Amino acid sequence: MIAKVIIFVLIIGVIYYFIIPKFRSKKPSDSGESFVECSKCNTFIELKDSTLRNGKYICKECLK
Repeated sequence: MIAKVIIFVLIIGVIYYFIIPKFRSKKPSDSGESFVECSKCNTFIELKDSTLRNGKYICKECLK
């Protein structure tokens, strides 16, 4: 009887470990997908392409 319970728990554990994580929603990656608004021209640019000046984001076009 105890052997059946242990086998059952092992099977449930294997299913949970290998199958369930594949169906979970994936977290968004932080690969430059964050956009900010330029304080001068009001266009949205990627965070990695912006410069922070006086607490405001400015695009490279407006820096020229």
